[in-house]
Amino acid sequence: MPVGTCPDCEAEVHVDLDADKGDTVTCDECGTQLEVVGLDPVELDIAEEDLDDEDDLDDEDEY
Repeated sequence: MPVGTCPDCEAEVHVDLDADKGDTVTCDECGTQLEVVGLDPVELDIAEEDLDDEDDLDDEDEY
């Protein structure tokens, strides 16, 4: 099974053999949603969904 690195916590993240670019996986260590952005080698980036969630939390802190 291919392995990538979580850009948030640096943990190894296993990616299915049939994964395609744009698929999302979850880091088992920190729970961050990651997007597969490269396949050979496996490259992961924080998914847009997860970035939006963090922005929402920041907005709540302003009130």
